[in-house]
This record gives sequence, structure tokens and C-alpha cells, in this order.
Amino acid sequence: MAGRVGLAMLLLAVSGALPASAQVRSVELYAPRSFGYVIGDALTLRAEIALDAPFALDPATLPTPRALNYWLDLRNVRLEDRGNHGGIHRYTLDLTYQTFYAPLEPRRLDIPALALSAVAGDRRVAVNVPGWSFLSSPLREVMTSTPGQAMALRPDIPPRPIPTAASRNGLLASIVVTLLALAALAWQMAWWPFHRRPARPFAQAARAMAATLRPSASETAYRGSLLALHRAFDNTAGRGVLAEDLPAFFAAHPAFRAVEGEVRRLFAVSRAVFFGGDGPRAQSDLPPAELLALARRLRAVEREAA
Repeated sequence: MAGRVGLAMLLLAVSGALPASAQVRSVELYAPRSFGYVIGDALTLRAEIALDAPFALDPATLPTPRALNYWLDLRNVRLEDRGNHGGIHRYTLDLTYQTFYAPLEPRRLDIPALALSAVAGDRRVAVNVPGWSFLSSPLREVMTSTPGQAMALRPDIPPRPIPTAASRNGLLASIVVTLLALAALAWQMAWWPFHRRPARPFAQAARAMAATLRPSASETAYRGSLLALHRAFDNTAGRGVLAEDLPAFFAAHPAFRAVEGEVRRLFAVSRAVFFGGDGPRAQSDLPPAELLALARRLRAVEREAA
């Protein structure tokens, strides 16, 4: 009877433990070589963790980079969630350590195990990442076991020169092209040292109009803007240009044919202002904003034709 009770209790214990053990499928540790490390070396351990869904690793239980003891630092912790496939949630955990142990002779050192947790709702199970050991060696032996001169350190390996001719030539070519482009832009925009060349008439007119012409400009400002544009036409043609002279102007400066309709509208509005005395109607036919936009288009045509 006592044997049957003991067997029943054992079966209950095993059945109670099965779900918890099934929640953590596997924890596999992949490590580099276990020997040949000296002071200052870094080594990375990788743990492949498989959990039964819906369990997931609790990020709060991951270790933080810190000094673990006087000779071992945890330098980096990186967790990669590889997703849930076939009811198994997989993770890759990379742990980078650095050793500062300076042994007098080869010595085996231990990296401690990690205790993590996996959660699913209010259920929590332990996930244990096993520890690992490696062999640390001195930089050089303290005492030689053979007769003769003690071992001498080998000289540093000289750096290998890197060919830079192609990169240098490419850099010089880029600098030359950039300087030429800047010079062309400076000439186009009349920057220094090209600022002493004669200013373009329509560029001057557009600059002056932008400073005085507003959407609610007075009649005086509007008339002044019209005069500024007419002076630009006169300076471009080298003589006075009236409405009757426009065909000859376009023949001598064909680039301005792109805005011929707007120019004829400008001259018609000017005739109404200066000879018809109808300033308000002229501003209604060609508002100040459109007049300024026309000046800027004439400036652009003048720049392209230069």
C-alpha cells in the first residue's frame, strides 16, 4: 500500500513538472575557442533559445553591460527576436565579454551562468543560460623552463600601406569641378569677382520693383515700376522702345518672344496710365503682383540669353 501511494505521488510530481519543462524547449550555447586568450581580449557567446508559444523572454531580466568582477566586464548584450514559427518562439542572445585577467601561467576562468525569465500572461518560467570557461594565458612567461635567454617579445607588425592614388586623384578632380561650377555660378549671378560687370537691365528693374511694389501699392509706386520696366527695355535695345517698336525689339532679341503676349499687355497698360490717365483701371488690368511676376520672368529670360 505504501508503495502504491509513493508511486502515485511520484506520478503527480512528474505530471506537474512536465508543463513547466515543456515551456522552455532548448537553450543552446555557442562559444568561440576555449583557449589562447590574453588580457584585454573580447569574446562573444551566443545562446539560441527556443520557447513554447505564447511564452516570450522578459527583457527586464536581461543583464546590463557592466563590470561583473575585477577581471571580467560584460561589454554588450544584443537580443534578436526571430519570431514564432510552428508554435516555437526563438531568440538569439549575443553576449560580449572582455577579460582583464593577467595570469602568471595559463589558468582556466569561468564566465557565470545567466538566469532569465519567460512570461506568458501571469505565468513565469526560468530560462537558464549555462556558464562557460576558457583558458587565459600570460602575455609572456615569467620564468623560462629551458636554459638560455628568456623569451623576447616579437616586434610590432609594421602597418601595410594602403594605395590612395585613385582616391586622391578622384578628390582633386572633384575639387576642380566644384571650383569651376562655383565660378560659373558666380559669373551668372554677378557675384565677386564678377560683380563689376554691367548689371542686367531687367535684373535691376526687378530688384527695384521688389523693394517698392506691394499688393496695395500706391499709384505713384505703380507708375514708378512701369517706368523701371520701360527703362529696362530701352537699355536692352540701346534706344527708346515704344509699342510700335516691339516687332523690331523681338527681332533683335528673339529670346523675349516667349513672353511677347505679356510684354504687349504691359505696353497697353502703360499707355492707359501715362496717356489715358486711368491708373486705377490699369492696376485692375495688370495688378501689382502680376507686374512684379512679369519683371521676374523678363529677368529670367535675360539671364538665359546672356
